[in-house]
Amino acid sequence: METLSNKRRARKMTLRSLGLALLASACMADTAYAQAVTETYGPLQNAVDVPRPYAIPLPPNANDRPQWEVGTRYWWSEGSTRFDIDSSRLAPNFYGSPTSTLTYDGVTGNSLEFFMSVRNETDTFFKGFVGGGWLNGGSLDDEDYFAGQVKFSDTYSEIDGEGSVYFTMDLGQDIDVGYTGNLVVSPFVGFNFWQESMSAYGARCNRDEVDGIYCGAPGTLALPFSAEVINNKSMWSSVRLGTEITARLLDRLSFRGDAAILPVAYLVNEDSHYYRQDLGPTPNIEHEGAGWGYQLEGEFKIDVTDNWTLGAGVRYWYAETGGVVDFVNARTEVDLEDFRSERLGVIGNVSY
Repeated sequence: METLSNKRRARKMTLRSLGLALLASACMADTAYAQAVTETYGPLQNAVDVPRPYAIPLPPNANDRPQWEVGTRYWWSEGSTRFDIDSSRLAPNFYGSPTSTLTYDGVTGNSLEFFMSVRNETDTFFKGFVGGGWLNGGSLDDEDYFAGQVKFSDTYSEIDGEGSVYFTMDLGQDIDVGYTGNLVVSPFVGFNFWQESMSAYGARCNRDEVDGIYCGAPGTLALPFSAEVINNKSMWSSVRLGTEITARLLDRLSFRGDAAILPVAYLVNEDSHYYRQDLGPTPNIEHEGAGWGYQLEGEFKIDVTDNWTLGAGVRYWYAETGGVVDFVNARTEVDLEDFRSERLGVIGNVSY
């Protein structure tokens, strides 16, 4: 019995030794792991082995067009401004109808623009541009009439100096009409501001119908071309209703067209006649009226890389109105007839 008891005691001691050995091995392994973690990541408190984070891919955007675009554009153009002043209601037997016709013609413009557009996942977009530059060249023809449209004065002046400022902003919606996004129609509503300021120098007499009584013989220089005689500043504020069309023609070539009607185009025009002392301080004549117009634009664009695009095309702006002419210092109002502004030119741009 004693021998059996000794054998049991020896078996228990063996099992206890084996358990202690396993526990010691586990502790050593845990210590080694903790040391490795500490060497790699620094001291940790209650470190827990967790899976490493990984990026969760976002769902693809519903709109495969660029979500934003920025760029610069150059616009070379030629334009004109023409309007009639009708004072005949003040003295029908003396003033013609129209009484005065002023035509600013062949005025060239050079302007730079910044443009941008942004779109969201619902295909709603905002686009716009702001630009400005300088105007030069061209001429002013100033004609005046007595009753019966007898021309009693006709002068020629040269345009030299001043410039333009304008901006446009539109809000619209892209509509994919088919062909897997290769043809998109985008109706929009927006606003446009367009200002041009032109200075006319000198006054040379043209042929009239009263043998030059008021100005002089044809070719006579009434004022030298170094003298600024008139400055005209026209400012149009217009509502835009239109549609943009984008068509993918080839892998890297596309066409973009933009057509907008201006159902409301409000004009404020200031005339400063520097040698008309009878009209008082400048600006001595102001014009106001609400009319209409339209704006057209089209260009071809080529993707030179995945991000950079070059474009070139044409642009045409037109607006017209009638209204009121205010001789500011005399506090006299007459009729404004057929005020027209237009500008046609070529555009080139680079965008990202």
